[in-house]
Amino acid sequence: MRKLLSLLFAAAFPAAPAGGVGFNDVLPGARAMGMGHAYAAVADDAYGMFYNPAGPANTPYTQAAGSLGRMLSPIGTLTYASGAYMRPYEPINTATVGVGYSMVRQNNSGDMDTMLFNFARELKVLQLPLSKPLKVGGNFKFVNVDRGRAKGGKFGLGCDAGALARTDMGLTLGAALTDLTSDVGVPRGGLVLAGSYAWKKRVTFVGDFRVKGGLAEFYPGVEAVFLQGLLRVRGGKGLSLDGVNTVAFGLGVNFSPVILDIAMSLPAAGIHRPAGGYQATFQYRFGAPSFAAQYMGRSAAEAETLRVEIDRLEDRRKTLDVEAASAQTNKAAVEAQLRSLELRAREAQDRYRALLKRNDEIDYRTKDQEAAQRRTAKPLVLPQPPPRPAPPAWPKNHRVAAGDTLRSVAGRYYGDPNLWEKIYEANRDKVQRGLPDEGAVLLIPSPKP
Repeated sequence: MRKLLSLLFAAAFPAAPAGGVGFNDVLPGARAMGMGHAYAAVADDAYGMFYNPAGPANTPYTQAAGSLGRMLSPIGTLTYASGAYMRPYEPINTATVGVGYSMVRQNNSGDMDTMLFNFARELKVLQLPLSKPLKVGGNFKFVNVDRGRAKGGKFGLGCDAGALARTDMGLTLGAALTDLTSDVGVPRGGLVLAGSYAWKKRVTFVGDFRVKGGLAEFYPGVEAVFLQGLLRVRGGKGLSLDGVNTVAFGLGVNFSPVILDIAMSLPAAGIHRPAGGYQATFQYRFGAPSFAAQYMGRSAAEAETLRVEIDRLEDRRKTLDVEAASAQTNKAAVEAQLRSLELRAREAQDRYRALLKRNDEIDYRTKDQEAAQRRTAKPLVLPQPPPRPAPPAWPKNHRVAAGDTLRSVAGRYYGDPNLWEKIYEANRDKVQRGLPDEGAVLLIPSPKP
């Protein structure tokens, strides 16, 4: 089983660069750790200022938080503690101010102390097509790094800046410039691009892409909400402290105004590796309603919603009852009309049958009268048609007169001068040079062959 888990973790989290992140990249907050440190697009609690300075903007309650944690690495054990405080800034309606402190100690590597002051607020940027105001914020911080006797310690000043753009569909995009400090002996100047998507307010998918000191890494994570927000379960890719990949898990319990978060990370290559860690965070929100009150409020709101829905359905039922009664009345009227039409149809059928019977009687009397008339009437004598004229007798004779030609003779007897050849063929001996002999008797044959 252990080998199978090791293979799965190795497939899901490929090997990181040999250096990985260092002690100066470890940030506080058990909720963020449980989500694989992919927190720059969420950053909505007291520790959000460490990940994206814009996250705490427009926070409704004053919050105080404390955190303790421990991590293992091939170089040495790392321990850290932190505290954070933030509150609404009354002069500006959507502004929040806060302060945070983080202490990191790693054996054989170095120590780092960070003190930061945060300011964040919401802005409506008309040039951007955003459905919600843009969150912007910044940190001013003091940083002290001690690398031991060999390298000594350095103190520096710096700042962070960030922004969050939100939509009504649950998508949030964030960006932050971090660790813009003077030289303190560790990599500085980082860029974070982040995104999150809340699905039905039950599951939030997050991802951070971080670039710092020549190292670029992507941190995915997820958070699921159960029991009306009482319980939150988290998971993600953990920090690769000193080059060892880890996978992180987390659990949060909301006993508002008290919130408890715990997180732990395990080496992806197997628990025998010197890596992994754990962290616990305690938060208190001053003036926030208790979870029971929130639960009762949500239950009351749901009950009110159900009551309104029941009233709407009751009104709909009454409307349907009225429509049903009206339909019943219309049905009775239609049935009465149908019975009247059926009665009229039967009367029409009776009249039709009476008319058929009367028509049959009239036909019978008419045929009887016609038969009687045929018996008494004299036969009708039809006139005989005139006899058809007898066909003309052929051949005929023609005595040639002065001026007669074969064509004129054919036109006279045949009605067609072009039939002169028939006369010529029958009277060759009586034709000289195409003209018939004057006084000769020509034989006129039938025009038909």
